[in-house]
Amino acid sequence: HRRWRAGEPLAFASLGFSDMEAFFSSLTQAQWSNANLYGLEYLLLRLDQESLAQGRLVTAVQLFDCHGIGLQHVMPRVFRRLKDAVQLPDRYYPELFSQIVAFNILPIAVRAYELIRPLLSKAIQERIRLATPARSEGLPLSLAPPSSLPACYGGSLAQLPEDVAAALGIDKLGAGCLAGASGGSLFRGEPAHLGKYHSTPYDAALHGSAWPPARSSSRDW
Repeated sequence: HRRWRAGEPLAFASLGFSDMEAFFSSLTQAQWSNANLYGLEYLLLRLDQESLAQGRLVTAVQLFDCHGIGLQHVMPRVFRRLKDAVQLPDRYYPELFSQIVAFNILPIAVRAYELIRPLLSKAIQERIRLATPARSEGLPLSLAPPSSLPACYGGSLAQLPEDVAAALGIDKLGAGCLAGASGGSLFRGEPAHLGKYHSTPYDAALHGSAWPPARSSSRDW
């Protein structure tokens, strides 16, 4: 999602409104593994291109909004599926991320991270920062300029910009694919946490202003 203040590429994800039933019913373990590999390979390609252009190693910054994470996200079946995925950067892409920041993180998500942490190398662990809700206010804006941030995090972007949609490949998705995504919206959940952060003509062309309702759903920075 554009760049953080030091100029490196920035990625955003809101995790708390993930539909875990759909996650398990629509993807096999093999498909999930392939999806992660494809995503990391694509990011590696983008970073290699930037590194060549700038004549230095360019890495990415990943921000995770953890608001809304609950019991459905920390069940044993989730850990079984995530186990291989969280180890991929260590195994094959150790220099992809310079920082991984999880904010709005509650104790239940901290405990989940503590279960995953032993699977990660010390180098990756040192790049991860967890921020409680009390310490998350204004945190994204301290890391990235307003032009790189959605308005719900203090930025200037009211909807997904066309350049970001193109970089993610969203502009290549057909209406049928979009209609089946997360109940018909690419960005479900609360507006304060990327809900309805759509990109016209994608979601807007399908729904106009009639959006689907939100689905229920260790260390500090």
